[in-house]
Amino acid sequence: MSHQLISRSPHLLRLRNEGYNLDTKEGYLLVRDVPYVNAQLQVCKGVLVMALNLVADVAGQPSDHTAHFIGDCPCDSQGRPLEQIINNSQPNPLLPDLVVKHYFSAKPRSGNYSDYYEKVSIYVSILSGQAEAIEKGVTAMTFAPFRSEVEETVFAYTDTASTRAGIGMPTEKLKGLKIAIVGLGGTGAYILDQVAKTPVAEIHLFDGDALHQHNAFRFPGAVTFAHLERGMKKVEYLQEVFGQMHRNIIPHTCMITAENVAELRAFDYVFLSVDNTTVRELVVHELSGTRTSLLDVGMGVHLVGETQQVWGTCRVTTLTPGHYDHAARTMPLTENAGEDVYRSNIQIADLNALNAVLAVGTWKRLCGFYVDNVQADHFTYSTNLNEMGNSEDRP
Repeated sequence: MSHQLISRSPHLLRLRNEGYNLDTKEGYLLVRDVPYVNAQLQVCKGVLVMALNLVADVAGQPSDHTAHFIGDCPCDSQGRPLEQIINNSQPNPLLPDLVVKHYFSAKPRSGNYSDYYEKVSIYVSILSGQAEAIEKGVTAMTFAPFRSEVEETVFAYTDTASTRAGIGMPTEKLKGLKIAIVGLGGTGAYILDQVAKTPVAEIHLFDGDALHQHNAFRFPGAVTFAHLERGMKKVEYLQEVFGQMHRNIIPHTCMITAENVAELRAFDYVFLSVDNTTVRELVVHELSGTRTSLLDVGMGVHLVGETQQVWGTCRVTTLTPGHYDHAARTMPLTENAGEDVYRSNIQIADLNALNAVLAVGTWKRLCGFYVDNVQADHFTYSTNLNEMGNSEDRP
């Protein structure tokens, strides 16, 4: 994607045409072969690194005036550190294969850089100007050859959110994972909405139901009338919509049964979002003790007849390869004959979304994205108490 992104961005293309050695990596712009002076008065080559602000994969106005640098401490022609731009000098892994050493801050007179051509030009001028005082004719405009292959990514366009937030390293922990979502009703669809924004390798959707009008009122986003007229399956619709962001969403227009439940062993994590105790018990039995972690979500919603108010609970239970004996105590594995509004398909969209977000947050803790000081394998949220309760800490 590096060559394509640069070619589509006029100010980046101008820099490349003038001979700058440009590259991009997951939301960062890299300017290689930038001359600078080190403390030993040697002329060296370093790499400027800047966060990209993209609109439809086209570089717009830089979001700030800072930059990173890979190389020795840059100095002036007398060997003194360039303190006027150096904010700090310490290793900072922006990505596993992108470790910067210095953080720069050079604000232009106008207060903001108008584009990346201006920003790169000014930073290069500051660094290379000192090098030219020692070695006349040294330049960052090397006209280096560049590769034009497409960068491998699961996204249809570059993830600049992680770059802007500085969470590239935690996000890396989600790469390469194979995810399954079983049950794409309200909660399952919201789980997909969140997982599709992460760089997991594959997202498989298992649900055999058709997309009906009532689903539109508990799905993320807005289902169009035209989609409803097409008579699509839920997973086909969701793949079509979220496939515009994540390339590797695979729909399976089937329910999980005894005949195909073993397929779930192929995944790193399975989100189970079904209101069917038989299926839940089947999946729990199949995955217990395997390498696959299971995140089961459930809701209990009740209508209080006298007040005509609703109260409900959201639940998330996790089974991991070394910890699954609590399933029988914490998960509904047998039918409950009690009246339950949720079972009548009168679902509450905000509780669907909340339950999904709680499950995705739990998944990210299991992956090491979030700090986890509790390691709860089962927790619930109650609307009437507005409280969340943890139980059964994992050893």
